[in-house]
Amino acid sequence: MGYIIPGQHHIIKESSETLSQLLLGEFKAAGYKRVHIVANAPKPDQIEGKLPAVCVYLYQLGLDYDGVQAHRGDQEILELAQPDGSILETKRDAPMWVRLDYLVSTWAQTPEDEQLLLGLAIKALIEHPVISGETLKGDSFEPEYEMPVTLSSRLDEGTLARFWGSLNQPIRPAIQAWTSVPIYPEKLEPFKRVKERGVRYKNLLDQTTEEGPGYPLGSPGGGGGGGGGGKPAPTAGGGLSTNIKTGTGDKR
Repeated sequence: MGYIIPGQHHIIKESSETLSQLLLGEFKAAGYKRVHIVANAPKPDQIEGKLPAVCVYLYQLGLDYDGVQAHRGDQEILELAQPDGSILETKRDAPMWVRLDYLVSTWAQTPEDEQLLLGLAIKALIEHPVISGETLKGDSFEPEYEMPVTLSSRLDEGTLARFWGSLNQPIRPAIQAWTSVPIYPEKLEPFKRVKERGVRYKNLLDQTTEEGPGYPLGSPGGGGGGGGGGKPAPTAGGGLSTNIKTGTGDKR
C-alpha cells in the first residue's frame, strides 16, 4: 500500500539538499573543517568569501522517460484511516518521474585544492550509488525510498563553452551527476473491491442459458433456471458470461 506525504513536491529541493550533505560529510571525513556548499549558479560573486566551496548546481530537469513509460497507466491503492477508526481504500495514478541533472564544481585558493575536492566528490558518489535511510534529508521521501545517483558522461566542449560562457566564466573542471525522483499526484479516487462474482453459460446456438455457482448474485450454490443450478460445462458453440458485483451495483 502507498503513503500520502504532505508537501511531497518538496522532493526536488530535498534531493539537492541530500546530495549536498552527502558531499559535505565526505569532506569532513577527509579532514576539512569547513567547506561551503553553494546551490546557486557557479559564479565568483556567489563563491566570494566562502572558499573552499563546492557548488552543487541543478542545471537541468525534465521527464525521466524510462520511469514514466515503466509506470504509465498504473494505479496504486491507498488505505486511509478514518476518524471513526475504519479504513477507507482509495486509488491514485502512478507518480511522474523527474530527472535531475547536477553540475558539481569546486572552488579553492589553488587548482590543486580544487582537484582534491573534485576527487573526494567523485569518491563519495561512486561509494553511494544509492542514498537511503537517514542519509535522505527532508520529509518528502517514502519510508523505504532509495535515491539512485549516477555519474554522467562528460559534456562535449561546445556545450561546456556555452554553459560557462553564459556565466562569463572560463571553462572549469566539473562533475555531472543525475538522479530520478517521483512526484505523486494528490488527487485520490474512491476504490471498491469486487464482493461477489457469478458465472453463467450461454449456448450460442439455441440461446439457452445455464447458471453456474454464485449466480444469481447472493446464491451460495448457484440458482435455478435453465440448467437446474448445477455446474455444467459449456457445450460446443457455447459462450461464457460473467456478472460482477461491486459496492455500487451489478455489471454485466
